[in-house]
Amino acid sequence: MDHLWLWIVFFLVIVGLGMFNQQFKYSARLRENYEELSALAERTRKGRTTKADLRRWDAALKRLEKHPSEYNKLDREIRLREAYVRYLEQHYPEDERLPQLREAAGFQKDSVWGIKFKA
Repeated sequence: MDHLWLWIVFFLVIVGLGMFNQQFKYSARLRENYEELSALAERTRKGRTTKADLRRWDAALKRLEKHPSEYNKLDREIRLREAYVRYLEQHYPEDERLPQLREAAGFQKDSVWGIKFKA
C-alpha cells in the first residue's frame, strides 16, 4: 500500500511539473513575439494592415527565427508564412522574397518528422 501512495505522489509531481513548464516555458520576449505575430496575422487576414507594418513583421520574424521549433509551431497554429506572404502581396508585390516565401508557404511540415507535404 505504501508503494501505491508513492507512485500516486510521483505521478502528481510529474503532472505538476509539466503544468509549471507549460506556463513558464517561454521567455517574455518570445511571448511578446507570439502575440505580435498573431496580431499581425489576424490584421492581415481582416485586411487592416498598412505599409508601415513591414518593420513590425520583419523585426518579430527575425527574433522568432532564432527559435526554429517555436517558429514552426506558430506557423502550424496560425499559418504564419501564409499570412506574411499575403501581407507582402498586398503592400509590396515587387518584393524579391515573394517567390521563395510563396514556395515555403505552399508546403506544410509534418509535426513529427519535419517532412514537407504539398498541401
